[in-house]
Amino acid sequence: MKRVSFIAKDFARRDSINSWKPVHTPRRDLRIRFLCLFCLIWAVAVSVRMYNLQVVDGGKWEDWALRQHFVETGLAPQRGPIQDREGRLMAVSVPAGSVYARPRQVIDKEEAATKLSGLLGIGREAILQRLNSNSPFVWIARQIPRVEAQRVADLELPGVSYLRESRRFYPYNNAASALLGRVGIDGNGLSGVEAMFERRLHGEKVQTVLNRDAFGKFIDVSYSGQGGFDLPRGDSLTLTLDAGIQLIMDRELEQGMRESRASRAMALMINAKTGEILAMSQTPNLNFNNAVVASKDALKNQVAEAVFEPGSVLKPFVTAVALDKKLIKENELLDCENGVFTFGGHRIRDVKPNKILSVRDVLIRSSNIGMVKIGQRMGKQGVHEALSSFGLGRDSGLNLPGESRGILRNPAGWADVDIATHSFGQGVAVTPLQMVRSISALANGGYLPELKLVINDGRVDNPGTRIVSADTAQKMRSMLIDSVEADYATGKRAAISGIRVGGKTGTAQKAKTNGRGYQKGAYIASFLGFADGSSAGIPQVLSLVVIVDEPRGASIYGGVVAAPIFKSIMEKTFMYLSSREQPKQTPTMPLLVDQKPANGKEDLKEIEVETDIATQLAYAR
Repeated sequence: MKRVSFIAKDFARRDSINSWKPVHTPRRDLRIRFLCLFCLIWAVAVSVRMYNLQVVDGGKWEDWALRQHFVETGLAPQRGPIQDREGRLMAVSVPAGSVYARPRQVIDKEEAATKLSGLLGIGREAILQRLNSNSPFVWIARQIPRVEAQRVADLELPGVSYLRESRRFYPYNNAASALLGRVGIDGNGLSGVEAMFERRLHGEKVQTVLNRDAFGKFIDVSYSGQGGFDLPRGDSLTLTLDAGIQLIMDRELEQGMRESRASRAMALMINAKTGEILAMSQTPNLNFNNAVVASKDALKNQVAEAVFEPGSVLKPFVTAVALDKKLIKENELLDCENGVFTFGGHRIRDVKPNKILSVRDVLIRSSNIGMVKIGQRMGKQGVHEALSSFGLGRDSGLNLPGESRGILRNPAGWADVDIATHSFGQGVAVTPLQMVRSISALANGGYLPELKLVINDGRVDNPGTRIVSADTAQKMRSMLIDSVEADYATGKRAAISGIRVGGKTGTAQKAKTNGRGYQKGAYIASFLGFADGSSAGIPQVLSLVVIVDEPRGASIYGGVVAAPIFKSIMEKTFMYLSSREQPKQTPTMPLLVDQKPANGKEDLKEIEVETDIATQLAYAR
C-alpha cells in the first residue's frame, strides 16, 4: 500500500514539472528590452567609430602607421667618375655610411652621446642637442667611412643606426681641386667641374622609402639589387687634364710660393695648338677629402676668377698687332729717352734707362717707354682692338663657374695717358686663363685657340681664330725666345737646356681693392711663355703662365720669382712626357692613397697600380 502511494506521488510530481510554464512579468520584459536597446546602440556606436576610423579618418591613420614603419629619405646618388686624359680617376663616388638617430627611441641619451662622440670625433654636446630634438629623425654624421659607421651599429644603441650612401673621393687629394670642385653632402656639385657638369655627373635623384623594424632601425639597404635597389649612376667625364703634369705643377708651384713668401700663386698649362688644358693649379688649395670649407670664397677657381693688372707680360700682344699692321718693323729703332718720358701729362719711367733700342730689344729689355712709342702709332682704338683680338675683356668660352671677363674699358672713355698704360700692361685687368690663351696664339702660328677641358664633348676640332699672320707670329716667337735666351734678357731664368723656350716677364703693382690707385709695396710677379719640345723628340708646344701674388722674399720681379717656377714645371713636364714615349713596363707596386677624413681616420685598402700611374681609385672597406 505504501509502494502504491509513493508511485502516485512521483507521477503527481512529474505531471507538475511537465505542465510548468514561465510567468511573464512587466518588470522582466523591461529589462530584456533595455538590454536589446543597449546592444543595438553599442553596435551602432562601434559601426560609426569604425566608419570614422576606416573611411573618414582612414587616410590620416594610415599615414600615421606608415610613418611609424616607413620613412622617405633622400640618398646621395652614385655620381659619375671624373678621369684624366689617360683614364686615371680624379674623382669617384665610394661607399659611405650616414649615422642617424630616432630621438624618441634613444633610452639613455647621455650615454649614447658620450659613446657616439668618442667614435665619431664630434662634440658630445652637439650630439646630445640632436638627440634631444623633437624631430622623429635626425642625422648624427653624414657620409663617414663605412667601417666607422659599422662600429656605431655594433654599439647596438636603441634608436641609432646608419644608412649606406656614397661620398665623393678624390684619389689625387688636392690636385686640381679648385678646377674639379666640391660635392655637397647631398651629392650635388657646388663648384668647378662638379657643378659645371652637374646634370651629366649626377644620376637621377634618389628618394626612397625605407622600412623600419620594431626598434625603429632601418632595415639594411642593399645596393646589389637583391632585396634592395641599385643606386643610379651618372655618366663619366673625361677631362683633358694630365694627372702626372698636374702633380708636377702643384708641387713646384707650392715650393715656389714658399720660397718667395708669397700670399698665393697660380699656374695654368695648355697645349698651344689644340687649346687643351693639361694642368691648372693654385696654392694654397684644398683637399676636399678632409677639408672643412669655411666659405664660398674658399671654393673659387682663382685661375678663372682672379683679375690682375698684367704688367709687361701684355707687351707682346700690342707689339704683335702693330707689327702685323705694319705700323712698326722688327728692327726699327726707337728712342727710349734715356729712361724718362712725359706723355699725356704723366712721367713714364723705365727700370733700366735706355737710349736707342730696336723694336726687338724693346721687348727683350722690357722698355715701357719703347712700348709707349709703339702705342702712339696705334692710337686708342688700335690698342683696344689689339688687346681685344687676343681675347682680353671677354670670357674664354670655357664657361667655368665664376669665370671673369677681366676689364678692358671702351676706348671712348680713355684719357691720352691710357694709350701708354695699356701698351705696357696697366689700366687693364686680365685672368690667368686669358693670358695663357693669348700667348698660345703667338706660339702656334697666329691662331687664338679654342680652349678645351673635356675630351669628346661633341665639339668639332677648331684650330681657333687667326688674329695675326703666320709671318708675324714667327717673328714674335723669335723675339720671345730671345727674351729668354739673350744674355741681357729679363726671362733668362726660364731657359731650359735642349728646349726652345720663349716668354715674357711681368712685374706689376697690385691695384687697391676699391679700384683707386695701387697698394704700397704689393706686387704681382709673373712669367708667361711657351716651350717647344720638338727638339727633344716631343712634338708638342706647351704654353704656361705662372703668377706669384705679393712675393715678400729677396725679390719682387717676375724674372727672379716666377721664371724659375716656370722652368721647373716645364722641365719636369717634358721629362715626364719623354718617359711616356719609352716602352712601358707593367710591374706593379703597392700604393696606399693618403686619404684622411675629417676625423683623422682612414678608410682605404692598399691597392695595386702600374708604376706609370701615380694614383688610382682607393676602395672603401
